[in-house]
Amino acid sequence: MHILFVGKCSPAHTINSIIQKTGKNPGIQIVKFSRLILEGFVHNNNKVNVLSNIITEQTIFSRHHEECFEDIQYTYLPTIRVPIVCQLFYILSSFIYTIKWALRTKGDKIILCDIFANSSSKGSVAAAKLLNIPKCMMLTDMIAPPVTIAKDTRKWWWNMFFKMRVHSQQNSIKQYDGFVFLTKYMNDKYNPLQKPYIVMEGSVDYKFKSQPILQTNAPRIVMYAGAVEAEYGFDTLLKAFMELPIKDVELHIYGDGKFIQQLLAYQEQDTRIKYMGVVSNEDIIKAEQQATLLVNPRLSNQELVKYSFPSKTTEYMLSGTPVLTTKLCGIPEEYYSHLYTFDEESIEGFKDKLLETLSLTSGELQQKGMKAQRFVLENKSNIKQAHRIEQFFEEIIASKRKE
Repeated sequence: MHILFVGKCSPAHTINSIIQKTGKNPGIQIVKFSRLILEGFVHNNNKVNVLSNIITEQTIFSRHHEECFEDIQYTYLPTIRVPIVCQLFYILSSFIYTIKWALRTKGDKIILCDIFANSSSKGSVAAAKLLNIPKCMMLTDMIAPPVTIAKDTRKWWWNMFFKMRVHSQQNSIKQYDGFVFLTKYMNDKYNPLQKPYIVMEGSVDYKFKSQPILQTNAPRIVMYAGAVEAEYGFDTLLKAFMELPIKDVELHIYGDGKFIQQLLAYQEQDTRIKYMGVVSNEDIIKAEQQATLLVNPRLSNQELVKYSFPSKTTEYMLSGTPVLTTKLCGIPEEYYSHLYTFDEESIEGFKDKLLETLSLTSGELQQKGMKAQRFVLENKSNIKQAHRIEQFFEEIIASKRKE
């Protein structure tokens, strides 16, 4: 099968180069999420091409260029970093590239689009419709409703443009033949025509080698890696951590986001809180393996948790370090026997559960972490998840032939 993926994806070395040049996160988690599935497709003897909208050059004009890594052919679209002009470039160039890809490939083929690469997806979908190629959409998060965008503090014209983009994303959904969702709740919200769909919440790298790490570090480290945003429960977590009557423990936070300034203020008040900045995914994985406890404080009372599966969940579990998380409805129930969970989402509740978990012996913590690692390696590897999606694609292709 020939698969064309349209979205934000790139080899790890390219992402690391962007981080080194800019000090900013170009979307490590979503890039890794997509790349793992594509590597699973390749391992299962499929041919994979990527049409990427990642901007690798920090200039106004980014040139078209290509690279091949681990049997995946990456093509980076040219663009001019000017609103509207940029989107038009993406639409036109993705349309042309998709036509060329379709004409030179023989046999079964399908296009998988990330909805958040909206402009490049539009061009590829238009080409797919012209050539009667089946097309599926991958939705990795909730499409932001305009009401939340209106609260943005940026310029009015940018907010208007962003609202238009969200409206365009919502309207484009009807053009696809099938969907890859992260949670079951996405089907009710984003599949009004009841097209075929599959739920695939995440995956881990089948190449990962399990290496138990005895946590002997002092002080003990509670770690978070991901988006540093207020709505992810950081204020509650930081206040709870500051109330811990434990001196030999530190809270290490990795990532980028709008909550950084408040985080730095907390860091000044409590030297046990350490903001570690933006680093490569390889460094994140090493830090996760060396930590005592990995934490996800995202509050469960927000609507968006129904439509997202935190990719850090499977990454955390893969590390072999135990995980403490809030109970989110987007995470399937089968995961929770391998996780520690907060009983109450308040400062007091977070503090009590942190104390309870950190009071466990190193052997108990390690046993929990290794149990979680075995679960994701045996059940959620990118090979197995890719195979499930391939079977879904075969059904879509067969259905398209009958039309």
